[in-house]
Amino acid sequence: MNYFEKRRLKKTVHGVRHLVRHAQRMREDVAPAGELAAAQAAETALAGAWRARDWDRLEPACEAAAAAAEQLMPPRPFPKWRENVEVLVVAVSLAMACRTYFIQPFKIPTGSMQPTLNGVTAQPQEGKRWSDRLPFNLVNLALFGERYVEVRARNSGRLEYAGNMNDQYVLRIGAELYPLWVAMKPDSPFFNPDPDKSMKLNFNLGDRVEAGQLIASGRVRQGDHIFVNKVANNFARPKRGQVVVFDTNYIPEKERLGIRPDSFYIKRLVGLPGETISIRDRHLVVDGQSVTEPFAFKRLTTDPRYRGYVTRPNSRLPTESAEIRLGEKQFLPFGDNTYSSLDGRYFGPVSEQALVGPSFFVYWPLGPHWGISR
Repeated sequence: MNYFEKRRLKKTVHGVRHLVRHAQRMREDVAPAGELAAAQAAETALAGAWRARDWDRLEPACEAAAAAAEQLMPPRPFPKWRENVEVLVVAVSLAMACRTYFIQPFKIPTGSMQPTLNGVTAQPQEGKRWSDRLPFNLVNLALFGERYVEVRARNSGRLEYAGNMNDQYVLRIGAELYPLWVAMKPDSPFFNPDPDKSMKLNFNLGDRVEAGQLIASGRVRQGDHIFVNKVANNFARPKRGQVVVFDTNYIPEKERLGIRPDSFYIKRLVGLPGETISIRDRHLVVDGQSVTEPFAFKRLTTDPRYRGYVTRPNSRLPTESAEIRLGEKQFLPFGDNTYSSLDGRYFGPVSEQALVGPSFFVYWPLGPHWGISR
């Protein structure tokens, strides 16, 4: 017997001895005494053959010990299926435990935090590119969350505005509804799409559209998906400047404002308990002092992609002289894009109990926002 055969047999001996000892420990309180004794005898014989390095006896001794272990603990039916199901159950249980107690994923639904975090965005595009055809379109969708979308008329008639639905602007022709990804210009009239940030519209409101005609087309990118640290607030108080997720069920006037219950909003914390908050010259003002730290607040007023904070009619901050006073354990959240954000200017402070935790990582899609949340 050469070196490699001896090495293989050595591994087999150790594996079979471990199998027999495991079977004895698992079944010693329920197995018949005769089967336990047979397994012990087979393991002892195998150990003796190994100590003597009796290579001719080792292989039969391994077979006998393995048979005794199988008699003591018969294999279950469908072992591979059982193992896969057990692994799946453990993985799902761990994932649910992490989601419940530690880390939870969230999707950014709207543009209230743009351009810090994006909701679903669109760009005008006419016709498919090579990257919009199989299999490249699947790669774009899986990695970058992008897809080409066309909206065609299913009936004929006048094009009218029908309102908002699931964060989309909805047009209609008769009873047929056509949701579109459209971004409004800041401080725009009722329906005034920004052509650079919307699907390309081929018709204006009031135009007649025939069935089959292309109403709009564009490249749609899914909103950022983030991880939220659910345990952070157990060890440290929420800080100004953190991007946090909070439960809308704790907003007292959610029905009047059209805020969906059992949902979550993500905004930036601008006010802490006991402070007085106002907006002046597009700057955040806390207790009479303009805020520039942390850097996110300076960025809001100096980076051309942002436009600072703005007051709004019919909100709690209709003018620069208006103020919001926070009580004990109350926090005030604003969106970074206050031109288009239903935030604390309208519903006021939220309680500490409403805070789920701070965002700390954008995990999908791949792009400029992927990585640590800022």
